[in-house]
Amino acid sequence: MYTILYILHILVCILLIITILLQLGQAGGIGGIFGGGIDQIFSTSSGSMFLKKTTIVLAIIFVCTTILLTIVSSRTGLESVVR
Repeated sequence: MYTILYILHILVCILLIITILLQLGQAGGIGGIFGGGIDQIFSTSSGSMFLKKTTIVLAIIFVCTTILLTIVSSRTGLESVVR
């Protein structure tokens, strides 16, 4: 159970980083690296709304997996490096 949650948590972290970097900010986002192709796809209002909703969902999943990993690790008797 711990390993599955840990793998899911890492995947969500990577996806969250990618969706945040794809969003257009004041500097234009990371989409300019690819020759503007990404900007054309996500430059419409529906594209930016999709990225915002995806970011919110991934952030909620991130928080939930963080809490679940904390609970599971405390119950299975995993010891800290400090102990």
